[in-house]
Amino acid sequence: MALQANWDDLRLLLAVSRHGSFLRAGQLLGIAASTVSRRLTQLEAALGEPLVERGVEGCRLTSRGQSLVDVAIAAEAGLRRQVVADIPGSGAELSGNVLVSAGEGFSSGVLEAVGRFTSLHPRCSVELQVTADFHKIARGVADIAIRTIHLGEPSLIYRPIGRFAYGVFAAPEYLKRCPGGTVATAVNVALLPPLDMLAQMRAAKAAGLDRAHISVNSFTVQLESVRRGLGVGVLPRILAKDLIELFEGIELPDLDVYLVTRPQALKQAHIKCFFAILEQVLLEALCTEAVERSHDSGRLPPVQPFE
Repeated sequence: MALQANWDDLRLLLAVSRHGSFLRAGQLLGIAASTVSRRLTQLEAALGEPLVERGVEGCRLTSRGQSLVDVAIAAEAGLRRQVVADIPGSGAELSGNVLVSAGEGFSSGVLEAVGRFTSLHPRCSVELQVTADFHKIARGVADIAIRTIHLGEPSLIYRPIGRFAYGVFAAPEYLKRCPGGTVATAVNVALLPPLDMLAQMRAAKAAGLDRAHISVNSFTVQLESVRRGLGVGVLPRILAKDLIELFEGIELPDLDVYLVTRPQALKQAHIKCFFAILEQVLLEALCTEAVERSHDSGRLPPVQPFE
């Protein structure tokens, strides 16, 4: 049957595939979960085949549902490219400096955005402050920040990007050296305080992943340590492309990601342009990770309560 879905239909299916539940998808889209369910049911009826298999443990994309998610991702990318092109001044020569604050785990995404931005506007520059100081943007020290918590400042604009999933990963070298390990016997690449207080790290420790030969105070060093086979690590799936996931029964909370700025900053054309490009880069990364997960397992993430 020919495709009968419009962008609104695709947007709903994409939100459900990313966030794992009708409730979470509806909250991020500003509509009721019952509306999401009803409209997807109507779309399935129009297409004459199911898109999502609903179950008590979550949802499973059908092959038809996955094919439509792929279409939705391509459509969204095209729309966002158009948004960037439509920014006032984006087709003209821009100049100016953009101050960005982000944790080191997001540095690769910022660098990708910098490459795209400066290739379009070579007279612009970007300063990246790799820091966990969430207050810099409120003080005007940064123009744009990537945050993992919502502090609720009324003077700031919070743009929700989505949720990044976590897992426990190891390199093939480690698995060859330590085959058949359990959570209790696995050697963990641990994080030092205060990074060890992150919800993902606390959940892994509570599950028994508490034996470490090395502890570090850097996410970048943690990732490199895991790649070198020094142990397993609790990592965002988006950064663990060449690693092997272990202990999938451990339930690790997702990480909410927001792009934050000040209304005054967005009045400057070069900052507004970079904000849109950075948002596109982060969403593309999230889309890629979600599609790879669904291709690998055929399942959407289990339903998570909204906090």
